[in-house]
Amino acid sequence: RSLIKLGKVMVKITTLFFGFFLFACSALAAGTVCSVCGMPLAEHAKNRIVVQTETASKEPLHMCALSCLKKLIKHDPRYTKIQVADFNHPDKLIAGDKAFFLLKSTKIKTDIGENVMAPYFGAFATEEEAQTAQKKYGEGVVIQGVENALK
Repeated sequence: RSLIKLGKVMVKITTLFFGFFLFACSALAAGTVCSVCGMPLAEHAKNRIVVQTETASKEPLHMCALSCLKKLIKHDPRYTKIQVADFNHPDKLIAGDKAFFLLKSTKIKTDIGENVMAPYFGAFATEEEAQTAQKKYGEGVVIQGVENALK
């Protein structure tokens, strides 16, 4: 009898462990989501925005669009350290105040991907790169700095 009880306990422990393992894997697979709207963000998304407080006392927040960033800053202005993914090198982040933004280009969406919220944008490390993209897409406005891009 004690062996049967022990077997049942082991089955319960194994089931709990397996359930926790599946939950952890699904959480990891879910990836990053926008802290404002919940839209999934690819790790190297070309439209990725990362914000922190100057003291970095909180975990960084991730945004999928300038509109989400605008909402966050309106409700919590302590988030002043803003970085954006470099459109040409999405694994690299650029300081938001130094980045050159290509705005008002609907054609840029084709290279950003499906999970994109308007207004579409591309952030570039140099003005030359932003102007090259502007010529490629045949439309848009180049603006420097995230503060100007939010206006």
